[in-house]
Amino acid sequence: MRNIAFINENTLGHTSYLPRFVAAFREHPEWGCLPFQIDATPLPPELRHAERGIRGLHRLGLDGLITRWRRATSEHASAQLIRLRKEHRIDAVVVNTQSVGLALPVQAPDLRCLVAMDATFEQLARSPWFGPTRIARWLQPITLARLRAAERRLFRHASLLLPWSQRAADSLIREYGENSDRIQVLPPSMTDPGIPAPRSSTGKPILLFVGGDFRRKGGVELLEAWRSGLRTEVDLHLVTRDPVEPEPGLFVHAGVEAGSEAWFGLWRTADLFVFPSHLETFGIVLLEAMAFGVPIISARTGAADEILEQGRCGVLLDSTTPAVITAAVRGLIHDPGKRRFLSENGRRAFLERFEIQRTAHQLAQLLTAD
Repeated sequence: MRNIAFINENTLGHTSYLPRFVAAFREHPEWGCLPFQIDATPLPPELRHAERGIRGLHRLGLDGLITRWRRATSEHASAQLIRLRKEHRIDAVVVNTQSVGLALPVQAPDLRCLVAMDATFEQLARSPWFGPTRIARWLQPITLARLRAAERRLFRHASLLLPWSQRAADSLIREYGENSDRIQVLPPSMTDPGIPAPRSSTGKPILLFVGGDFRRKGGVELLEAWRSGLRTEVDLHLVTRDPVEPEPGLFVHAGVEAGSEAWFGLWRTADLFVFPSHLETFGIVLLEAMAFGVPIISARTGAADEILEQGRCGVLLDSTTPAVITAAVRGLIHDPGKRRFLSENGRRAFLERFEIQRTAHQLAQLLTAD
C-alpha cells in the first residue's frame, strides 16, 4: 500500500478537484493507495496578511498579492506535509495547483511529486488574473520573475505533470520545454449522477446558468438576452452568489451547494445550460451539464473547445453578445433533434473522459507504477 499526500489549493473551482480523487481512493483500497488530504487554505492567522491587497496598488495589480499569496499557501501546505511525515510514511505527494506546491522542492526534495494544474503561469500572465492593467502586464518581467522561477523549479522537481487539459499541456511543452513523456492530462472529474430522467415537456423550457461571479461568468449578457427577447419563450434559473432580483420567469438560487438536493433538482429539470463566461482556465461546470445530459451553449473560453469536442457536445458561441446568445438559445429550443444529439454526445464524453472512477483509477496506476 502506497501512502499518498494530496495537497489541494481549496479555492474557487479547485475546491473539488483533489477531494474527489481522495474519496475514490478511499472507496477503492484495492487500488493500492491510502490518501491523506492537506488543504493549503484557509491560511492560519499569522499568514493571513498575504491575502490582503495594498491600498492604491491592488487595483493596478502592483501590490505583489499574486506572489505573496502563493508563497504563503505553499509554505502552509509544506508545513502540514512535514508534520504528516513525522506521523506516517509518505511515498508520494500530488499537489493541485503549482501555486501551493512551490515550496516542495526545498521542503520535500526526496519525495516523489506529481503536479496538477488548470493553467501554467505563462498562460495566466496573459490573462486579467496576473495582468489586470496595462502597467501590470508591462512590469511582469520584474514583478513575476521570482514566481516564474519558482514554478519552473517545481516542474523540474516533479516526476510527473498533470495538466487538466491539452491546452495546458501544450503550454508546458511549448513554453517550458517539458517532454511529453512527463505529461499526463488529468481533468477534473465527478461521480456519475446516473441516467438522467426524461425531461417534462410541460411549461416553458428552462434555461440554467451557474456562476458564482455573475459578471465574469457572462450572467449580465445572458440576463439581457432573456429580458430583451427570450422572456416569453423560456424561464431562466440563475445559480449565483451575487445579488440579482427575481422577477416573473426569472428564478434566482443562492447558496446552492454542489451535490445537494437543490443542485440535483436544478440540473435534472434544465432543458439548456447557458455559459457565456468571459474568463476561465478550464470550465468545470461544463462537466456537470454533460453528466446530467443537459444540452450546452458555451463561450469559447478556457478549455471549452476541448471539453465540448469542438461543438459535438455543445454549441460554441463566437461572441457573447445578447443577440448571439438569443439566436443560439432559439436555435436549440426549436430543434429537439439537435438537443438530443448534444445531450447524448455530452453524456458519452463525460463517461469516457470525466467520470471519477475512471480517472482516479488512472491516477492510482501512475502512483503505483515502479
